[in-house]
Amino acid sequence: MLKNKINTNQLIKYSILVYWSIFWFFNILDKLIGGSVFLWVGRDRFAQFQKFFASAGLESPIIADAALVVAAGLEVFAFVFFTGALIHFLKKRQDTSRSWFFIGICFTLITFTIFSIGDHVFGDRFELLEHTLFWFLTLFSWVIFIRLEKNTTNDGDILITKKQLLMASLVSVLLVLCTSISIFSYNENYFHRRTDALPAIPVGENIYKVSFPFLGGSTVFEKSIEKFKNENPTKKINHIYTVPNPLRLKKADGLIFYIITDNKE
Repeated sequence: MLKNKINTNQLIKYSILVYWSIFWFFNILDKLIGGSVFLWVGRDRFAQFQKFFASAGLESPIIADAALVVAAGLEVFAFVFFTGALIHFLKKRQDTSRSWFFIGICFTLITFTIFSIGDHVFGDRFELLEHTLFWFLTLFSWVIFIRLEKNTTNDGDILITKKQLLMASLVSVLLVLCTSISIFSYNENYFHRRTDALPAIPVGENIYKVSFPFLGGSTVFEKSIEKFKNENPTKKINHIYTVPNPLRLKKADGLIFYIITDNKE
């Protein structure tokens, strides 16, 4: 009968390793893609970091880019050690797996600590909440992993049957299917918002306002300017202003800019 059952402790440890490996893999992939493509709604991290550092008076893009490279390096190390821990775990090298997992946890805690400090400096409360929650989740993962390891050889381990595992797998597949359908639906019906030109709304004499959509990037900006020029052939653009930093930082991804024009002679 025991052959038809699976140790729950081992299953949870495996899930923890898989979660953090996938977590850092997608974070690294997001930085490599650097924006939005088909089936991927990401951010331009270089632009985001430059905006954060500029809000603190450090407008040189080299500083922001260097900080992003360091952050990406920490994420790569975390991914490597979590994935290594997973491989050793599958090969039943428990001690080696625990060592690799511990180093991955350390890199993760360092990464989220640095991010949280940056969130304080740049005044991004949403990111601060997110990174703080992940910091505690990382610590919680280590505590659970160690406690489960101590109880692995106990006779009182909770076991689940293969039927229960199959049911859990089916539920997981259904969740993945629902998520996939949602992603495809977004790309089919709403992805155009990431690339389409935006209308310029007049808010005063020769003043026009443009509000970016969620995660809008440089493509939207360039197309919006081109659209404005085509729709207003009698106007010439003198200046383009963004809203003050304190207002802009309260919007996680949005951007508002104003087009100041004059009549062509």
